Amino acid sequence: MSRLLTIFAGALLLCANASAAEAGGDSTTREVMHRVYDAIAYLLPLSVRDAEQATSWDRELIDEKLAVLKQASEALVDHAKDKDSEFRGLARSFDETTRDITNSFKETWPSYAYFSLMELTQHCVACHSRLPSDAQAAFGQRLMSRVDTADFDASELAQLYVATRQFDAAEAVLEKKLLSPKEDAIDLDNAGVLLDYLNVTLVVRQNPERAHALLAKFAARPDTPRYLRARIEQWQASITELAPLLQGEPSLARARDLFHKADGLTRAPRGRERAIHDLVAASLLQRFVAAQPDAKGADVAEAYYMLGIIALRTIEPKYSVPEMELLFASAIRAAPQGPYARESYNLLEEFGYWRDLHLARAGDDSSIIDMNELRALLGSGK
Repeated sequence: MSRLLTIFAGALLLCANASAAEAGGDSTTREVMHRVYDAIAYLLPLSVRDAEQATSWDRELIDEKLAVLKQASEALVDHAKDKDSEFRGLARSFDETTRDITNSFKETWPSYAYFSLMELTQHCVACHSRLPSDAQAAFGQRLMSRVDTADFDASELAQLYVATRQFDAAEAVLEKKLLSPKEDAIDLDNAGVLLDYLNVTLVVRQNPERAHALLAKFAARPDTPRYLRARIEQWQASITELAPLLQGEPSLARARDLFHKADGLTRAPRGRERAIHDLVAASLLQRFVAAQPDAKGADVAEAYYMLGIIALRTIEPKYSVPEMELLFASAIRAAPQGPYARESYNLLEEFGYWRDLHLARAGDDSSIIDMNELRALLGSGK
């Protein structure tokens, strides 16, 4: 239980205060961070306890801790007002998940509270893996120093490290998993562990040499099949070719060129040969959008549209975080009458979900992705 408690405490905490953590934060911010940690530290054990075990003393403390979470979530939404459309959507999704936690405790559904607490980790990873970063949050390091990590699943541990902005540690954990003889090479690829590693190493840390070296070691595994070795060889060539773009100016034209080149790299519907082109293009596009968070128009719409396609075809979907959905919705809002709006809507309707709800059936039920609003922007009825 202490292991899970630390995962979600750190995840919530660092996501809600990412900017402050990078800058060092002031005394007020640090105090809020510790209060949030204290709230999660109290709530998580209760989420796996039978409702009959609760007491009136518990109820009073639960309400107090839930109020702390509510204040933190509201602060995140307020902080997101000056950010880009996708970030604002992620903040709203985070806020709704926090409200789910509150409702489940108030209705004595602790098992659903536990599920909702788990979802917060994915929101933090989604926020922290969008843009380059050298941050190694001191608070996250202190938090992890309290934990015995020996029993952690490697992917779970890497997720926690990303959530707490400790990217070197995340890379090391994923490398160990990818090279472990106890793990099957095909299973690792199918589970998206290679992509998780490449996203951290290339997009966040901008370290192509480290990615290239790991791929060489993975290809040399005795259980790596021929098709996977061939793809890795293609990835390595793409890394060598595209590495200079990772630290260049975020150019929409350059990203567009990479995006269309990626289109022709595989005929298979889920082919991953294009992953390096897509990840580098996504890095350029995220930086392009982040540099002009309030901008609208055809260029911004195209950037969001391409990011949505990359999320759909390359990045592993996360059930609890509507990344692809928010990107396509942002494309529509940026230029509702532009050339990407209708296709973005159709893809959103075909592939999009919010929780268990398929967005083609959403109606008035999707608070984060408002399909009625998006249809109205397109100027069409049903």
